[in-house]
Amino acid sequence: MEIQSTQKNSLKVSSSDDFKLKANILLANDRFPTIRILLIDGDPNFRLIASETLRAASFLVDVANNGTQALEKIKQQMPDIVMLDSVMEGISSFQTCRLLKTDPAMANVPIIMSTALGDSDSINKAFAAGATDFIDKPINYQTFIQHLYFILRASQNSAELRNHRLQLTTLTALKAAQRIARLGYWTWYIKNNQFQISAHLAELCGIQPEQFDGTLDGFIQLVHPQDRDFVKDIIISAAHCKTLENTEYRLQVAKSEAIVVYQEMETITDNSELIITGTVQDITRQKETEKQIRRLAYYDNLTGLASRTYYHERIESLIKTAGRRNEQFAFLFLDLDDFKEINDHFGHHIGDQYLNAVAHRLKFIAREIDFIARLGGDEFCIIIDNIIDDDDVTEVASRCLQKINQPLLLSNHYQIMPRVSIGIAIFPRDGQNERELIKAADTAMYSAKQAGKQCYVFHSHDMAHKEIQRREKERLLREAFKKEQFILYYQPQLSMNSGQIIGMEALIRWQHPEQGIIFPENFITLVEQLGLIVELGNWAIKTVCEQMSKWHRSGLPFIQVAVNLSPAHFQDLGLIDTVQDLLNKTGIPAQYLELEVTESAMQTKGHIEVFKQLREIGVKIAIDDFGTGFSCLASLKQLPLDCLKIDKIFVEDMLYNSHTSLLLGTIIGLANALDYTLVAEGVESKDQALVLQGLGCNILQGFFFSPAIPPEEIPALINSHATRTAGIYEED
Repeated sequence: MEIQSTQKNSLKVSSSDDFKLKANILLANDRFPTIRILLIDGDPNFRLIASETLRAASFLVDVANNGTQALEKIKQQMPDIVMLDSVMEGISSFQTCRLLKTDPAMANVPIIMSTALGDSDSINKAFAAGATDFIDKPINYQTFIQHLYFILRASQNSAELRNHRLQLTTLTALKAAQRIARLGYWTWYIKNNQFQISAHLAELCGIQPEQFDGTLDGFIQLVHPQDRDFVKDIIISAAHCKTLENTEYRLQVAKSEAIVVYQEMETITDNSELIITGTVQDITRQKETEKQIRRLAYYDNLTGLASRTYYHERIESLIKTAGRRNEQFAFLFLDLDDFKEINDHFGHHIGDQYLNAVAHRLKFIAREIDFIARLGGDEFCIIIDNIIDDDDVTEVASRCLQKINQPLLLSNHYQIMPRVSIGIAIFPRDGQNERELIKAADTAMYSAKQAGKQCYVFHSHDMAHKEIQRREKERLLREAFKKEQFILYYQPQLSMNSGQIIGMEALIRWQHPEQGIIFPENFITLVEQLGLIVELGNWAIKTVCEQMSKWHRSGLPFIQVAVNLSPAHFQDLGLIDTVQDLLNKTGIPAQYLELEVTESAMQTKGHIEVFKQLREIGVKIAIDDFGTGFSCLASLKQLPLDCLKIDKIFVEDMLYNSHTSLLLGTIIGLANALDYTLVAEGVESKDQALVLQGLGCNILQGFFFSPAIPPEEIPALINSHATRTAGIYEED
């Protein structure tokens, strides 16, 4: 066997347009007329991306790169909402926010602070300066656009109530809030310590208005137990003329049910009496919609791990933070070994269970602060934040190998031993951005595969040189396809009974113009990775059929020739038509073409149907390297099969290991009983030939008889009577 195959499960991820469409559908009823946003940010890249994204969502966007420009912008055009970065040069963002709010026309315009700092102090400063809300960078624009509509709606509702409260100082004015869907209010008269709630707020809380005891503590008891302390603190702070903080919290409407509300507060002075009032809006449905969209965008449906979309946002944020703090983090790129064989042999449903089980194990390997994502197919990554040295990473990588490489039972039937190769890149040592890091980690992972799999490898600079060489080899391979630099050699198969050549195996070679003949083990894997293996297989079938026709026209009898095909070839819907067409064009009887496949390909249900159809047109099917894969002897009788090729590892070992000889005898006996043709590969000595014949295998292939030779040398070999068979029985 000289052609193998490795493929990965593909992961279909919805595009950002799909998510935008979902968000638009979910919020269709909440559309506003054209909205103008003032975007204030010192980062030109962020301004460009944010403004183009918002314009694509039908917003009008004005931009300013500092506070001074922003103050000029509002004089020219009043925005409906402001998006303000928390870190800017010149006038600070907090001072800019305060200055914007001093303009009476800006009183009801929401200001959203965007921050990558992630600390509570910055958030508190933002609210103290008059910000309406804040959002973390990097921004998920699908969720953010939803959030904009909600803030505008809440701001307009609150502004309407605030205008009424400023005009009227009686409780009657506040009853207008009940006309707004899912919006209630409360009023606290500080002097008399009287706390009133509107009928609609009572309804939101699941009580009758007369059940409420009229105290602040009574209202706090309606709040979810985990939120009570901070809700009470912000209301009391407002009573002491501290900041009026807008906030979200939960109301406990039943023992097992809570709703999420958004609260805004306002102070009113009536005849020197301080009154505090708050509007409370039910945003539970809004929050559920946000979670749903976030789940679709940020988490992998199969494994529950972070998706590639979430990964991109997270790593960009980590790069900025680590760069600013002069810290390191590690990027571990994990690729499951031989996953393609699992899929081919057991089916994709078992492959999915396998991926899910491995993902579950990964969750118990990393720390809570680390990040795990499924990048696609059988590829995963772990990002280890704030490392001190390589030892921190080694410990996690070793745990990965140990934890993953434990026996796994799938569907209560299939036991598999998962294996993984890990490539490791360190920021900033191996890359300054995401593209450089994943390239370095991928190169290291490839080195782990080359080193024997089930290991981890750190990226090094000499790997970069090897990667350049590999990419050059890719270029040369593509050029080889265009310039038809591939050729076929043929290795004879000899009958020990007749001493005649009764078949051949076609073996591919790359005839490089400078390097000479290159053997398949040095390029087939790369051909598969480039997605060219089916094209190469079709070329091999075509070349074999044309060569058999040429030999026959020169006077030779038809002789069976075997062609190795990759498992991927049997997923090609056009394979049967291709074979039938080539046989018809060249006039070759179908029984003289044999297709060799791996054991795993032979066991795959979808492939078995293809093999049956090929046999119906007369083509022979052989299992290559039998004994090294997943096949069990009992299943052979159920397979559409003509020939077994015994792997050379058995031939090499049988003279020295009695167990191998016993196993080989069992295989040969069963195959003969089932009337399968048997061919032993890799026969290199007289002793091997005699033992194999004694065990009942009479067709041999190997260097003892002949190496693979060019097609022009085959006629002389077939016509020659000087075979080596006669010498087998001579005394040494």
